[in-house]
Order: sequence, then C-alpha cells, then structure tokens
Amino acid sequence: GLVSCELLRLLDGHNSGGDGGPPSKRCIRTCSGNTGSGTTTWTASTGSHIGAYTDIDMTGCSFIKVPNVVSNLNGKSYMWYSQGHTACYSLTTTSCRVFTYAHLDYETVELAEKQGWYISWIAVGEADCHN
Repeated sequence: GLVSCELLRLLDGHNSGGDGGPPSKRCIRTCSGNTGSGTTTWTASTGSHIGAYTDIDMTGCSFIKVPNVVSNLNGKSYMWYSQGHTACYSLTTTSCRVFTYAHLDYETVELAEKQGWYISWIAVGEADCHN
C-alpha cells in the first residue's frame, strides 16, 4: 500500500543533560497509508477470534517509539456491517494487526474480498531526527 510521511522537528527548550548546553531536539513523524485498494490480503481468524484480519505495514515510517494509530475501513460497500476495524492489535514501531467481523451470512474474508475492503491509517509518533 501507499505510505506518505512528514517529519516535524521540535526544540523542547530544555537540555536533558542539565549542563546549560543547547536545547535537545525531538522529532515527531506523521505517516499515513493504506493496505491497498482491492489488493489487501484478508486472513480468516482462528481460535477464539472470529472474522478476518490484515496487517498494517509502517516500516517506511521509521518510528523509534510505538506511535498512535487511527485506522478506517474502506471499500465498495457493506463496511457498515463490520465492527472492530478501528483497533490496532500487537502494535509495534513497524506494524499492527486490524481485525474485523461482518454481521452477515457471508464469511468475513469472502465479503472483504468481494467488496474490495482495505484499511487506511494515520500514525503519529517519535522519530529519528536524521531520517
């Protein structure tokens, strides 16, 4: 999927070493993307979970701490039949997993593929100021 990133450099006004030196720099990155319209791989959940999941790949964002992520389900239709797609599970600096479940007679994977469902996302987190 598509990934776009912007880096914001902040001066915190405080020296973390306390030696009167220059202020330390922090960088916050905003990164957004999607899992691919019509190309997202949905996998059936197993065990105690029902529905389907897909993974968000944030490798290109170069976060150094776990970011805040907001996700949304997109596609042709029937997105309103689903639930759970706004929560990221197993969140790391490079990825998270999004589950969804559709309340229909369809299997969730079948419906997701037929309707071209995909996840769009925005992540904000601390990043290396040099990347």
